[in-house]
Amino acid sequence: MARRGRVSRLQRRAVSAALALVVGFAAYLGVDLSQPAASNQPVQQAGYQASSQTQAESASRQTWWTGWDPVAFPDYYRVIGPAVVDEDVPAGEVRYAPLDSLGRAGRCVANVTYDLMLRGEAASRDGLSDLHPSGWGHNAKVTITNPDGSVYNGYLFNRSHLVAKSLGGQNRIENLVCGTRTQNVGDNTGQDGGMAHTEVLARDWLDAHPGGTVWYCATPVYEGSELLPRSVIVDVRSSDGTLDQEVEVFNTAYGFTIDYATGEYSAY
Repeated sequence: MARRGRVSRLQRRAVSAALALVVGFAAYLGVDLSQPAASNQPVQQAGYQASSQTQAESASRQTWWTGWDPVAFPDYYRVIGPAVVDEDVPAGEVRYAPLDSLGRAGRCVANVTYDLMLRGEAASRDGLSDLHPSGWGHNAKVTITNPDGSVYNGYLFNRSHLVAKSLGGQNRIENLVCGTRTQNVGDNTGQDGGMAHTEVLARDWLDAHPGGTVWYCATPVYEGSELLPRSVIVDVRSSDGTLDQEVEVFNTAYGFTIDYATGEYSAY
């Protein structure tokens, strides 16, 4: 028994010496053996290519609104960073949150296919004028002079879809907010600003990749009990990860002060 114990101690000493040599050589090479080796497999979330965010960052979609800067963001949107994909939605499905206690629309999320997009583009707009999103009722034709000097003449507010009709979103109250014309399409010259920014990106990607899908989420951001959102946070990511943005869309209009509690407004 004593001999076996001596052999065991000698073996442990040999192993310890070998480990010391390995650690010393690793330090010489600049390898940190105290950290687990990184996996070569990318982390997938809801079937989509992972963005460059860490797991902690991917759980933190922006939930607040920021003030609009007409010089920095003349098209009424700003790109925050990569999209946050946090819900597994079957391809071709659109989900709508129920209205809250104030009658306000909430988060809408879709997994848009090429066929869903085509059906949405072909769908009728019948019944849209009968729907009144929270804060609706103080609308009139106005003149909006954009920061670049271009002019829009028309109604200040639109029934703004959270998931666009052209992406398969339905004409239903849970999918609508009271948004300014500029929130809806930007400065109106190209109609590719505001909410239209991510909508155009999604449609263009699906046109080029009809076999793929686009995860699309729109979340209105309200201040307290106000009836109009200050912003809408849009997350859009294609199934191959080449389209990957989180965007804040500003619900405002150059030259107008909006009472977000009621939907009333005044020119300045």
